[in-house]
This record gives sequence, C-alpha cells and structure tokens, in this order.
Amino acid sequence: MKKILLCTISAALSMPLMAQDAYDAANIATLDLNGTARYVGMGGALDALGADISTISTNPAGVGLFRHSDVRFTLGLVSQQDAKSVSGAKPTNMSFDQAGFVWSNRTGSSSYLNFAFNYHKSRNFNHIIAASNAFAPTKTFTDKDGFIGSGQNVQTAIKAFNGYFNKDNEDQDGVNYYESQIDNTYYNLLAFEDASKNVSYYPLTATDFTLNKGQKGYMSNFDFSLSGNANNRVFWGFTFGIHGVHYESFTDYRENLEAGQTLPNGVSPAVAGMTDERSIKGTGFDVKGGVIVRPIEDSSFRFGLSLASPTWYSLTTSNYLTAYVDEKRNSSESYKFRYTTPWNVGVSLGHTIEDFLALGLCYNYSFFTSADMRYIISSGYTGNESRSDAAMNDEIGQCFRGTHTLKVGAELRPDPAFAVRVGYNFVSSPFRSNDDAYRNQKVYSPGVYYASSTDYVNWKPTHRITAGLGTKINKFSIDFAYQYQVTKGDLFPFADGEYFEDTKNNIYIENVTPATSITFARHQAQLTLGYTF
Repeated sequence: MKKILLCTISAALSMPLMAQDAYDAANIATLDLNGTARYVGMGGALDALGADISTISTNPAGVGLFRHSDVRFTLGLVSQQDAKSVSGAKPTNMSFDQAGFVWSNRTGSSSYLNFAFNYHKSRNFNHIIAASNAFAPTKTFTDKDGFIGSGQNVQTAIKAFNGYFNKDNEDQDGVNYYESQIDNTYYNLLAFEDASKNVSYYPLTATDFTLNKGQKGYMSNFDFSLSGNANNRVFWGFTFGIHGVHYESFTDYRENLEAGQTLPNGVSPAVAGMTDERSIKGTGFDVKGGVIVRPIEDSSFRFGLSLASPTWYSLTTSNYLTAYVDEKRNSSESYKFRYTTPWNVGVSLGHTIEDFLALGLCYNYSFFTSADMRYIISSGYTGNESRSDAAMNDEIGQCFRGTHTLKVGAELRPDPAFAVRVGYNFVSSPFRSNDDAYRNQKVYSPGVYYASSTDYVNWKPTHRITAGLGTKINKFSIDFAYQYQVTKGDLFPFADGEYFEDTKNNIYIENVTPATSITFARHQAQLTLGYTF
C-alpha cells in the first residue's frame, strides 16, 4: 500500500439554498433545432423569409408576413444512434414538438396586424452517454513519497491536502463552499481516526473507469406574439416567452481499483464509485424583438435583424447520491437557484424567385459569457432575493466563449402544391480548449458546494443536415422533415491534472485522466399538419 498521507477534513455542514456550476449553465442554455417540419426541413433559415410560426421564437417579425390565419401541429420521433437504455432513459422516443396558431387581421390595403401563440420543445434532453477508458499506470517516484495516479476520490484528497477544507475557508455561518457534496461523502468513506483523534484520509487509485449516464426530459417554450407590417415593406414583431425546464438524469460511475491498497479496517477494496439521481425543474421568461425590411419595392429580397433577451430562470434541483468503496454512503439535497441565460442577436437574408424558389441565410451570436448564475440569499413573503455568484460567473468566462450559429436553407416548389426542402445548421462549440474548460472543483462557490458528480464533457461543434417535403390540398397542408445531428466531445470523469506538492516533506500527488472521445448522433423525423383560413 502507498504511504499514508494525513489531512483533516471538516465535518458535514448545513446547506442553504444556492446555485449550480458552469456546466449546468451550458446544459440549460443549449437549444435544439426544433419547430414545424417546414422550419426544420430548411435548417431553421426562415428568419428573413418568415411566414412560418416557428419564427416566433427566432425573429418575431417573420409572423408579420402572414396574410391568412393559420394553425399548425407537429409530432416527432427522435432516436439516438448507437445507444442503449440507461435507467429509464431510452434511445428512441416520441416527441410532441409544436402546436400553435396565427390570427391575421387586415388593417389596410397592404398592412396587417397579427396575433400568435406557439408552443415548441426547445430542448430534448433525452441523451445517453456510455464511456469507459483505462487510466495511465501509476508511476512511483524514487526521490519523493507520492504518486501519479487516478481516481475520483483522489480529487477529494488533493483538495484536502492543499488546505481547501480548513476552517479558515468557512464563512460567518460556518459554511465552506470548497467542500462539495461528493467530497463530503468520500470523506465519510475514506477518513479514519486513530487513538490520538487524528484524522487520516486514504486515497485509492484506479486502473480504469466505466460511466453510464441517462438523461431525459425537455425544455418547453410558450410564446405569445404581436406582429405586423407596413405596406409589405417593413415587418416587425415582439414575443413574450414563458419557458419550462423538466430535466432528469441518472449517473452510474465505477472504478476498478489498483490491487494492493488496504484501508485501516483491513479491507482491500476492488471497486469504488457512485450513483447520482438528479432533477432540475423550474420556469423562466424572456422577450424577443425583430424586424424584416424589403429595401427594394419591386424585389422580394429582404433582410432581418433580431434581438433576444436572456431567459430569467427560477429553478429547483434535487438529487440523491450514493458513493461506495468498502461500504456505501448516501446523501440527498434539494435547493433553489436562479440562472440568466446569454443575450442573443441575429441577422438574416431571404430571397424568393417568383413562387418557384426560396432561399434563406441566418447568423446568430450568443454572448455566452453574459450568463449569470445567482444564489438565493433570503426568502419570505416577498419572494426569494438573489445575488450574482461572482466566482462561478468568472469560471463561466474562463471555460466558455460566445457561440456562432449558421443556418442555410432552400425550398423548391416545382408545383404550387408541392415543396422540396433542404438545410444545414451549424453551431460552434461554447467550450474553450480542454486546458481552459474543465469542471473546476476549487471555485469558492455554492455551485461547487452542491456538486454531486465530477464528470463533464467538452462538446465540439454541432452539425445538422435537414431535408423535407410538403404538400397542400385546398386549405390543408402536410409537411415532413428529417434531421440528422452529430456532435463529438471529450469526456472526463474528473478534472485532469489536479496535484498536491509538499516540497518540505518531499511529497507529490497528481491525479490524471485521459480525454475519452464520444459522439452524440441523433435522427429526428417530424410530421406537421396545418390548416389555413
């Protein structure tokens, strides 16, 4: 067994209502390409072309192009490629994607005032991750007492050895935000007290890991819009949106431990790991505005501008954590927090050639570093007061960057009653390099205090290829769409490269883990039924 290294870790602390970490922020701020089958079939490139109810949530001015009232209803089938079910999360699911209507009112010979309501699923959380990898072999130093090894619990040990759990870090209420929920659970498993009341923590290194994570749920948008146009040259629109978050996840993480490690109770564990069941639920709201201008009177060319406020969320998260080595320890928490998503701006171009061809091009930029994690500081009859989590927001700026979205689409109508559509949708990665973006468990923040897992994925750009067909019979319409989405990423079971060094006592510990490449690929098919009157 490796040399015993000593530390004292604080006991369990009372837990107030606080916020979450940067990777939860990224998960909630990420949106899917979803809406009517026409919108999806053209890659979402309708912000300047308009006349589709799905533009209510991207450029509301697009609803101002309606000259007749309209009703739409969309169902979908979503299937993750090369995935197996994990604790209730299934790779293939039916999806209620959209339902809405536009009430169009003529206010002049060529002017309209339109009212609209639309529901759409802005995010489908159904996602299964299955990954495994071997850690690098342990290297024992000849000139130091220590090791380079790997293990989830080793991350807790390194934080302890570096003094993060000292009482000096406690606030006036006795709370130390460096000590996470999972740190505290491992402490109860691997800290032992001797006859002199000294507490020793025994880190255990592993040879490999297996991770299975099942996520399910959705984010819902309920949008209410007022839009119109003046002389078919200038179109405008405003949307007020109500958002709902319904997220559940189950994580099963397991490590095979290196042989020859014995705890003071005489046990030589073979495995260590944890399971974590988590839910995040809540609501938020936002506002959006947009304009579309047709600058040349005898040309159908037009350009659009849009601005979307952040979504102001009030959320509640609950979890049940079980960690195990030679025995099991459980921990559960439930708390509230607030989160403000980034601002978003968009520019778009659209052009039609008679009734034969429509072309759309859109660009959006999301100011990801403008996101704001907030924690609750008081509650009462007037509601919950919150304060910006400055330390975690700095971490968001360190890990993430603004994202670019490009949408290109075309609609060909060889016959007025039949349409063929194609599109491409690209979203850049919000994550910086693996050296800059990692799940930092050394931030003095409530987001770390409530952490019940250590894994994270740095996702790379998302590519979506879409196609669709549509037909119209009198006032009825039927549209089909297909979307293929693929995103690659680097998974880490815990932050790589955390270390402790004591030059005075010639001790060195480093926790290492290689990046594990994973791919998220998903197929989506949609059917939209519509009626124009």
